[in-house]
Amino acid sequence: MSQLHEKYRNNSKSGFTLIELIVVITIIGILAGTVVVSTSGRSDQARAKRVLSDFAAIKSAASMYREDNREWPETLDQLLEPTDEGIVYLDTPPLDPWTDEYYEYELTENGILLTSYGADMSQGGSGFDEDISSDDMGGGSNNPR
Repeated sequence: MSQLHEKYRNNSKSGFTLIELIVVITIIGILAGTVVVSTSGRSDQARAKRVLSDFAAIKSAASMYREDNREWPETLDQLLEPTDEGIVYLDTPPLDPWTDEYYEYELTENGILLTSYGADMSQGGSGFDEDISSDDMGGGSNNPR
C-alpha cells in the first residue's frame, strides 16, 4: 500500500498549480486585449485606401474612354459595357466598400467627379465618416493633356 500511496503522491506534483494557471490565463487575456485594440479601426482605414485605389482605376478608365471617344463617359455603366468595337474599360464595377453600391459619379466640365460618403454613408462628417472625393486625390483636373 505504501508503494501505491507514493505513486499518487509523485503524480500530484507533476501538474500545474492553480496560481500558475491563473497567471497564464491573465497573460493570454492581456495579449488578446492588446491585439484587439491595435487592430480596431484598421478596417475603415483599409476601406478608405480602397476607395482611393478604385477612384484611380475609374479615372484611368474614363481617360482611356475619352481618348477613344472624344468625350467623357456620362455614366459609370459606359465604362462597364462593351463599346461597338467590343472594348470594356472596366471589367468589374468598383463598389463603395461601405455601401456595396456604385460610387456617386458626376460628369463635370473638368471631367468626372467620384464621391464616397465614408463610414457614416451620409454627406459630411469627420475622420472615417468624412466624404472622399476624386478631387481630393491631387493631380488637379481630370483633363488629360
